[in-house]
Amino acid sequence: MTPQRNPAPLSWPELPDESVVELHCLLNDFLMLFESHYFAQIDRYFRERSRENLTEPGFVQPDLFQSVDPNEPPF
Repeated sequence: MTPQRNPAPLSWPELPDESVVELHCLLNDFLMLFESHYFAQIDRYFRERSRENLTEPGFVQPDLFQSVDPNEPPF
């Protein structure tokens, strides 16, 4: 499943302060439960993407010490 890039603007209803706080708590609780249940999959997804980014040819730096003569003093 691919997340939608530009979601349509929502028409938010006016709510009493108490309702807003209750909804906020509900959504936070849901997110915590969701992340607790699917943590391994979420972690694997981002680790795989991170590994791909680190091994792309544009990211790999040349060996900075390749031309150093091992017999030459360090300074």
